[in-house]
Amino acid sequence: MADDVQPDRACANLIEAMRSLQLSTIGEDGIPHCGYTPYLHQAPNSFYIFVSQLAAHTRHLLANKMVAIMIITDEQATSQIFARARVNYLCEAKQIGPDHSDYTLILDHYQERHGKMAGLLRQLPDFLLFQLQPQKGQFVMGFGQAYTLTGDDLSVFEHARTG
Repeated sequence: MADDVQPDRACANLIEAMRSLQLSTIGEDGIPHCGYTPYLHQAPNSFYIFVSQLAAHTRHLLANKMVAIMIITDEQATSQIFARARVNYLCEAKQIGPDHSDYTLILDHYQERHGKMAGLLRQLPDFLLFQLQPQKGQFVMGFGQAYTLTGDDLSVFEHARTG
């Protein structure tokens, strides 16, 4: 990332450019699980995922509402593997059912972002829509460029320092 880019803009660009996020869930047995899924981001700060109940992370989200997510620059697009730009959030997951007033609209936007396959998945009975609402966050632009995200909508970038 260019040195003259402000962290808020760089973070927004990262979220817009990437199409999938990494997620870490905890099963009822206490064992962690890592996965990934395509996402839809909507302002001010909500992420939506559409996931199969056959996936471990979906079952975990149904049992435990807390999930950690990470959006990270592709390895092929970074010049320094040790300092890939990334944003991490601790989120609360909320299932959005088909009877919710925004269900169809959210999935329409999701399908616009992810294409024909998303339309096919909408027809499957095992797919569930979740809203991931960030509670805490951190953004790393590179070496010495780590920020804690604060404020009501996590839009304030405070330079993180050690010691």
